[in-house]
Amino acid sequence: MSSESPRPFPRLLALVVGSLLLLLGLAALSSYRDLSAARQRRQTLQEQIRQTRAENDELVRRIERLRSDPATLERLAREQYRMMRPDDLVIVIPEDPEETPVIEVASGEEDASPAVTPEPEG
Repeated sequence: MSSESPRPFPRLLALVVGSLLLLLGLAALSSYRDLSAARQRRQTLQEQIRQTRAENDELVRRIERLRSDPATLERLAREQYRMMRPDDLVIVIPEDPEETPVIEVASGEEDASPAVTPEPEG
């Protein structure tokens, strides 16, 4: 009676192949997550590029308006720098109802100048 024991080679081979397949699967999963994150980052960056280009286009249009349209330049000077023409009268109404409104009178110079605020009368 010959008693041959089963060879361990097929089991060992199956274990090695199974381990390799498991490692390949884990590597593929990790690569898929990395690829997915990279695609999301790319989409975010493309959206930022679109927004930046739109802002840039708006700034170019604004620069062109400031260069070619004196009314736009004057409006900007009046709104942002509180400049006024001679003999302009500006009344600034405060947001707080308890405060007294301020009357600003332009100086008598020819060019637009910053507003002069007179002292409130007592």
